[in-house]
Order: sequence, then structure tokens, then C-alpha cells
Amino acid sequence: MQKYKILWVITIFFVLVVSACYKSVPVQKPILSEEKIKAVLKDVHIAEALLTETSDRRKKDSLARLYYTQILRIHNVSPEDFDQSMNAYFTSPGVLDSLYQKIILDLSKEKKSFKKNN
Repeated sequence: MQKYKILWVITIFFVLVVSACYKSVPVQKPILSEEKIKAVLKDVHIAEALLTETSDRRKKDSLARLYYTQILRIHNVSPEDFDQSMNAYFTSPGVLDSLYQKIILDLSKEKKSFKKNN
């Protein structure tokens, strides 16, 4: 009987410790619209695919900085707005998943269209 009381006390203690450590993540509203962030992310993923062709680490890092700077400039987005929006999307996994499903679908369509034209 004593054994069960100790187990019960340990269980209660564990539940209290875990619940005391819980902190909800505040949900933010992204600065960039879904369409804007989607267009930026599509270009980012194309750039990432291009970077896989480079094996030199220093060259890859330089190219990545160049690509990302150019992508943000093309879409007229500041790095701060992009970072804030991505952080906001990361606080809403369902919305982020839906966004990436749309990006994947758009990239797949573009790939098929590109293959047909070549």
C-alpha cells in the first residue's frame, strides 16, 4: 500500500511540474499577405534547389546571401517583415501546412508547364 502512495505522490508531482512549465505560444498576425509570402517562398525554394548544385561551402553561402537579398528586393519585402511573417506562420502550424501545400501545388504546375515547353 505504501508503494502505491509513493507512486501517487510522484505522479502528482510530475503533473504539477509539467503543468507549471507550460507556456502558451502567442499567435501573431503576419505582416505579409498569404499571396505575398507564398510568392517569396516559391522563389526561396527554387534558389535552394539551385544551391544544391554547388558543393563549395563558401561559394554556396555567398550565393545564398545574394539569392535571398535579390528575392526580397524583387518582391519589395524587407528582411524584418519576412522574418516576422515567417515567425507568425510558425505559430500556426495548420496555416503553415496549408500555405506549403499551395506552394508545392504551384511549383508542381510550373514544373509540368516548363517540361511541356521544352
